[in-house]
Amino acid sequence: MGAAPAEWEWDALSAAALEAYRAARREEAVHLWRRAGALAQDFPAGDPRRAASENNRAIALLIDHDHDDAARALSSALASWDGALEWTRGMSVAAVARSSLFHQRLEQRHVETYADVRRARHRDFLSGAAALTRFNLAIAGLFLDRDDTADRLLETALAERERAFGPNNGEVAEIARVLSGRADAAGDDARMEVYDARVRSAVANRAEDVLDAWRREQPLEMNDTRRLLAAAYLTAIVHERDFL
Repeated sequence: MGAAPAEWEWDALSAAALEAYRAARREEAVHLWRRAGALAQDFPAGDPRRAASENNRAIALLIDHDHDDAARALSSALASWDGALEWTRGMSVAAVARSSLFHQRLEQRHVETYADVRRARHRDFLSGAAALTRFNLAIAGLFLDRDDTADRLLETALAERERAFGPNNGEVAEIARVLSGRADAAGDDARMEVYDARVRSAVANRAEDVLDAWRREQPLEMNDTRRLLAAAYLTAIVHERDFL
């Protein structure tokens, strides 16, 4: 059975929205995210793109400073990420192209073992996407004077994003920058310097941007691997211009 046109459209809309949001074209981004979110409603329960769309549509609430509704929407998105983690246990895992004939034969002989390893990696990757939802929820929480909860969310978000995407990921630097600001506000200079050092390291050795990675890695076929990568790469983090 071929992929529904809505699946390809979701990918295109979500990528265009993320690009627009980064360029401060907020109205365009919100419009595109809402269109993608409407399409995602018809995706099966547990599909990670549903969680990504919930997160992205909640950014419109953050932009409008509707922090109560944003917090509710982002909490719902976190529950959807939990469902997506369960979805990975039954997802179809496509064979990975290898340059080595040895690896191709090895994978053919141990299909289930390789599939389980990739599913575990996929779960880590989705946790890294969910980390951005935790960050966004933390920002909403700070405006609602839920400082302790927000700080815990920020710490968890940093650890999860770094584990999944590496210490030089651009969003890792953004999360660490906010944590540095929190430490500065608390007068904790030593803790602030720890986060500042992580920001400097990430900026100096910045990893590939997520949009570039998505364009390079997206499978040509619409399969579960593409669905997962689309959700992971096209989940947005609220920009500092919308909360500072």
